[in-house]
Amino acid sequence: MENLPVSVIVITRNSESTLEECLTAVQMNNPAEIIVVDGNSTDRTLEIAGNYTERIYSDEGRGKSYARQLGAEQAKQEYIAYVDSDVTLMEGALATMLTEFQGSDYITIHARSVPNIKCTTYWEWASRQHSRMGNARGGTGHIGMLASLFRRETILKYGFELSCRGRMDDVDLDYRMRKDGHKFGVSSALEYHHVKSGFKSFVRYRFFFGQVHSCYIRKYGLWRLGSWPPLTALYWLGVCLIKGKLRLILYFIAVGVIETAGMAKGFLEMIGETLRRK
Repeated sequence: MENLPVSVIVITRNSESTLEECLTAVQMNNPAEIIVVDGNSTDRTLEIAGNYTERIYSDEGRGKSYARQLGAEQAKQEYIAYVDSDVTLMEGALATMLTEFQGSDYITIHARSVPNIKCTTYWEWASRQHSRMGNARGGTGHIGMLASLFRRETILKYGFELSCRGRMDDVDLDYRMRKDGHKFGVSSALEYHHVKSGFKSFVRYRFFFGQVHSCYIRKYGLWRLGSWPPLTALYWLGVCLIKGKLRLILYFIAVGVIETAGMAKGFLEMIGETLRRK
């Protein structure tokens, strides 16, 4: 079988528990090359990666944005696919994504995510419900990066935001592409996401995302209302009331509070950095 003209880029750090399954699935999808960009792992990640590819690079601790950019620069194929190290592609998913992408006017397309473990907590269930609200097949208002396909020239043109400790990443890329009038697609292809979202991991993730909001506002201005967590939470609470998804109300209240706290910390860090420069 002829290889697909795709460079698969796997960004990883201390992911020995999921990386082998991830890379086995990538290999079965028959890309022309596999690139792994590692974030200074201290477990068996590099050993496992070496069983699947010689194209292994280090982000030197600079974060996911730098790693994604480095992967694109090192890729040799016309198309690049970013696959997270805790994602398992279904067999044939990459070919399906490529076919649908080539026959569309999307600037990128991403696979639909299906968690492969049963929900064990309210926060896992609610997080998945939140994700599914914007994960229907077809066009979508937001970029997806768990398993996504781009033309390499697109990433080289737009690049990833490398400031703000790499926090903005795909959020910033999403904004700049939408600003230029581009559309994002959701493929019929599936990927399994090895996600475990208990309350502690939920809080960490949402707090981090609040810090992302602070970077976003700093770059694009206070008028970016969609970047203010309280307003976003109110929007989703309204959706819950309209659609009768009352069980999600607690979840979105928690999202608003935690992301607001993260945003406040992000602003304080920026103020501290500014004072230190003086």
